[in-house]
Amino acid sequence: MKKWQSSLLTILFTIGGISSGVALVDNVANAETINGAVDQKGTLEQPLAEGNIPIQILGINDFHGALNTTGSFFDDEGKKTANAGTAPLLAGYLNQAQEQFKNANKNAQTVRVHAGDMVGASPASSGLLQDEPTIKVLNQMDFAVGTIGNHEFDEGLQEFNRIMIGEKPLNDPYGILAAYPREASKTEIVIGNVVKKGTEEIPFGWKPYTVKEVGTATNKVKVGFIGVVTSEIPNLVLKEHYEAYDFLDEAETIAYYSNILQAEGVNAIVVLAHIPATSKADKVNGEAAEIMASVDKLYPENSVDAFFAAHNHQYTNGVVNKTRVVQSTAQGKGYIDLQGTLDPKTNDFVETPKAKVLPVDPAAKDVPKVDSKVEATVKDAEARVAQVTNKKIGTAKETGGITREVNDSKESPLGNLITDGQVAMAKIQGIDADFAMTNNGGIRADLAVEANRDITWGAAQAVQPFGNIMQVVEMTGAQIEQVLNEQYDEEERYFLQISGLSYTYTATTDKNQPFKVHEMHKKDGTPIQADAPYLVVINDFLFGGGDGFSGFTGAKLINAIQPDTETFIGYIEGKEAAGELIEASVENRKKLVDPTTPPDPEVPAPNEGEEKIKKATIFDPLYEDDELLRGVTLPNATIVLYDGEVPQMNTRTAELPEGDLVGQADSQGLIKMNVTSLKINGKKKLTAVVLDTEKNQVVFPIEILPKKDVISEGTNTKELAEAASKKELPKTGERSENRSVLFGVIAISTNIVVLIKRKML
Repeated sequence: MKKWQSSLLTILFTIGGISSGVALVDNVANAETINGAVDQKGTLEQPLAEGNIPIQILGINDFHGALNTTGSFFDDEGKKTANAGTAPLLAGYLNQAQEQFKNANKNAQTVRVHAGDMVGASPASSGLLQDEPTIKVLNQMDFAVGTIGNHEFDEGLQEFNRIMIGEKPLNDPYGILAAYPREASKTEIVIGNVVKKGTEEIPFGWKPYTVKEVGTATNKVKVGFIGVVTSEIPNLVLKEHYEAYDFLDEAETIAYYSNILQAEGVNAIVVLAHIPATSKADKVNGEAAEIMASVDKLYPENSVDAFFAAHNHQYTNGVVNKTRVVQSTAQGKGYIDLQGTLDPKTNDFVETPKAKVLPVDPAAKDVPKVDSKVEATVKDAEARVAQVTNKKIGTAKETGGITREVNDSKESPLGNLITDGQVAMAKIQGIDADFAMTNNGGIRADLAVEANRDITWGAAQAVQPFGNIMQVVEMTGAQIEQVLNEQYDEEERYFLQISGLSYTYTATTDKNQPFKVHEMHKKDGTPIQADAPYLVVINDFLFGGGDGFSGFTGAKLINAIQPDTETFIGYIEGKEAAGELIEASVENRKKLVDPTTPPDPEVPAPNEGEEKIKKATIFDPLYEDDELLRGVTLPNATIVLYDGEVPQMNTRTAELPEGDLVGQADSQGLIKMNVTSLKINGKKKLTAVVLDTEKNQVVFPIEILPKKDVISEGTNTKELAEAASKKELPKTGERSENRSVLFGVIAISTNIVVLIKRKML
């Protein structure tokens, strides 16, 4: 937060409040009365009534101009709703929810809000018209209050403000924008943590909060709406689009304006926050939870009742302390129905509001009628962009199309072309992406090529029709290996197309994981390191763990590029502009090593220290009723025992896994370890790892023999130690025993000595 705000915040909290005068901040919105059913001007009217006021807040986030696209909606239990979305159906569900609330509650009040990213990264029907159809649709759906997200910065806030106020554009790249019947937005933008650099001024006259009076003329409650956006904007958009602004701390901003609102008598407070969140079983995680926890510390008396989250496109519904936190997924696939009760005596919610996050399901039993006005707007936009979608964007090297059919390793020519394009387009945007990965299920058609080898806009769009947001995330080599391995579970139903890397994989004996990654390399042949960071382009479906790729959920969001549709089209257009033909083939980016059986482990060449351990170490026969394991090795060597096999390690020098029993040879090299804790009776094998003082290590399998019928005189291990260094058999003093000892030593020496494996299978 700016210094002036932080100082003022401290003063306010110290003296316990401020006067009701609001001259301290001139960014205060006038209160607007909301009481009843929506009329043409967005006001609400109902017969006067005293008592508590039922309120419903319908919300969405991250719409991204999704006028006519559909996708999968997932709740926090993983339940999937297929083909969810489209603006006309979303509007129908919102209308139905409002009508049901009105019928169920006397004097019911409804407000519609959004949490940013309404525009930007949009599919063609909205994006080619600079998202002006989306503004019209949001007006038709009566969204009263909203905030901004990172994608409102995509072309700069100046262009976003032009769209909001309905001004004509300066440019018309496709020749279809100038004639569009645009209109100004009716949604009030609130944003409290974006100010012009070095000042205290919020840009474009936007307000940090607004107040809506809910109820009737004689029985009403003021509800405050505060807006904030993630302060990570500088990591998400082009420098030229953020460098003119300062981004204030989200928690301090919320606490500051919450205090001001409460001083005005506004105790019912809703935060519209373009900030990520997730939930599981009503527990909220992510930045939204962290920020609200900070607000509670900064200002324990805060009265934030609801927090509409956004940005990471994930279902969220839970409570942080006393605040309900919700998120509707994205792209009109779901919506939030938050309900509560306002008490005019306290000017607050009676209790933490309840909420449902619901899919826009086209196959539901009670599916509503689509909104006819919204539907007309969407169809008009589709007709206007059709002249663009039919135009040529590229030239193929050959006729016949580029196939999405995969080989035995699940690699396809079209998958390679798509992901190559994602890496290339990220680099054009100034993002030095290392790799790209996409789910094969998102490739919906072969790339059609005309008889004259032309590729049209529509043909490319049919390949990647969803308009999924393309995220640039940071992942370690270990995380990359995890998601690649996740292709080989669940009967290999879900798999990835990749660019910028290649890997080999091997068969395993695990029926639940029949294959696993063996080696990974970058395009230039350098190995991918487990602990090194890499930038990977993926879509938001994968980022949320879609198709079971949970490894992507641990990635760190760094940036974003255009949706997958526009990215693929832009890549082909760029090739055409450069005079390059479009071609693609299978390149063995995924390669099975020895497809019939798992490969033998690589055995590294032993070093001198390991050779000394091998020559010096002998273990006495171990019987299942023995209490002690005896033997001889190098003086002061460490012996680590494992019940069964030793866990595999990636390298010889890797840290040794924790053993079941650890001992040490004495100064003469004698081994004497009590193994009763291992309960070896009935077991077949132990494994010993012997380490010298330089941490060289060698593995020795130890067979557990059946119980002895006759206990004979034990071997003199002191003489064994002396004999081992002289490369002679030990002398026991009896001719008949020499034969027994000789036989025993020969038997032990035949045990295979296995070095620590350099790499796991």
